[in-house]
Amino acid sequence: MNKTNMITINDKVLKYYQNLHQTRVNLVIHIIGSILFIASNVSLVYFIVITDLNSSLISIGLIVFSIILQAIGHQFEPVQFEGFKGPFDFIKTFYLELVIVFPMFLFSPFFKENWNKK
Repeated sequence: MNKTNMITINDKVLKYYQNLHQTRVNLVIHIIGSILFIASNVSLVYFIVITDLNSSLISIGLIVFSIILQAIGHQFEPVQFEGFKGPFDFIKTFYLELVIVFPMFLFSPFFKENWNKK
């Protein structure tokens, strides 16, 4: 794989993420929303495999709810996200940020710094 196409999570990425997640309210919403997003995606795969349509639809509903919840959380932020460049960017951003970046941010000094802000 070409190095220019690789996505790396470093302090620069976490600092950018920190800038968009400054308020305690949004941090709490993102903890809940990220866990819900991950769990709902895992359950969706499981329910698709066992062909449980009703539970699959509930999982999809919970995924959508977690996205809406986090959009609400961002309304409390002084710095707003620029937006998505299209549907693929929306999907890529959500999965990358909620499954990888946010958990790394959660256990980083950047999260602790924002959590301790007055």
